[in-house]
Amino acid sequence: MTSERLADEAGVGQAGRERVSDLRVLGLDLEFITDHQTEFSRNAALYRALDQRVRLVGRTSPTLTRGTDLLNKLLQFRPNLTDWRRNAHFNPYLFRKRTQVAQQYLDTRRGDYDVILQTYLQFAPGTGPGRKPYAVYLDATFEMSRKYYPIDHPLSKRAMAEWLGLERQVYQGAARLFPWSDFAARSLIEDYGCDPRRVVRVGAGTNLLAPSLENKRYDAPVALFVGTQFKRKGGMELLQAFREVRAQWPEAELWIVGPRLPEAAPQPGVRWIGRVRDRQVLADLYAQARLFVMPSFEPWGHVFCEAMGHGLPCVALNVGSTPEIVEEGRSGLLVDPQSPEALAAAMLQLLSDPALAERLGRSAYDRVRQTFLWDQVVGRMVPHLEAMARGEDA
Repeated sequence: MTSERLADEAGVGQAGRERVSDLRVLGLDLEFITDHQTEFSRNAALYRALDQRVRLVGRTSPTLTRGTDLLNKLLQFRPNLTDWRRNAHFNPYLFRKRTQVAQQYLDTRRGDYDVILQTYLQFAPGTGPGRKPYAVYLDATFEMSRKYYPIDHPLSKRAMAEWLGLERQVYQGAARLFPWSDFAARSLIEDYGCDPRRVVRVGAGTNLLAPSLENKRYDAPVALFVGTQFKRKGGMELLQAFREVRAQWPEAELWIVGPRLPEAAPQPGVRWIGRVRDRQVLADLYAQARLFVMPSFEPWGHVFCEAMGHGLPCVALNVGSTPEIVEEGRSGLLVDPQSPEALAAAMLQLLSDPALAERLGRSAYDRVRQTFLWDQVVGRMVPHLEAMARGEDA
């Protein structure tokens, strides 16, 4: 199976689909995509699906000049190198400078587009007169991130308040907001005072999907973890739980993909695989495992969709948006946070019962194909984008 075939099966390369709208959409993001038709980043997949439904007339990622970039880094200086790096990528000064660059681009494309679709919110979709209606597609708000990942945002109280003001202004000015989850939708409404009629949950697609489960087997007692930020993704709690799993099921193995080097002492049954950049190699690892496990809070969790898209039942936390992806008892097992005992019990349940793992895994695969393809996500967006172009309220 090739990477291209995997991408096509994920609903992001469906050449030949008849365009259903002449709506002209212009995209704004921060992924710095060179060619969305050939790259496999998250937004590239979204743009490929859009291209099949509407006229994607252009897209850009605001790029700062070297001088502005240097000044931004100097203004955000912190004695702690980690805090300095984080602030240099996320602060009100950067928000405004990127907004100015976005506006310059919009000025050059005036008259070429009907609506703007912006992904995430690291800048505003322009501020000048004559700007067309815009929608924002997002997995999380700053308030969500500040609550669940405070270490990622070492901004001063003043800078935080300023950022929240800029963010609120953009959200409230949007013709539509497309959160990936109900969890994010609630934050937009409750934390930012957005009109619920303009908040439309559309979900997200997966970029890695097996074309079928014809050859999928569940005989290997392997639990798979995929995530570069091992500790933040609940990795240490997972290792603790796996000790209990191994004590009761000595044949069990835990494969860890993501960290370049092991982040803990050697442990029986634990295999540190390291970084995997080849999509086919990752697909093969999904194919060999019996279950996927990642005990972390996620604003969305693309990796759950990838694992389910290869027929793996998931063991995950029952918090955030995860229960909107992994259905308890149907596509996986959900456990309480900070409960290694519950995590171990859920893993043992699937590792010791291949028939149960197969039943949940095949149900998970069906759920991805029915709900989490990019073409389906865009299908939920298009009617609202068209209504925006006609000036219709939600």
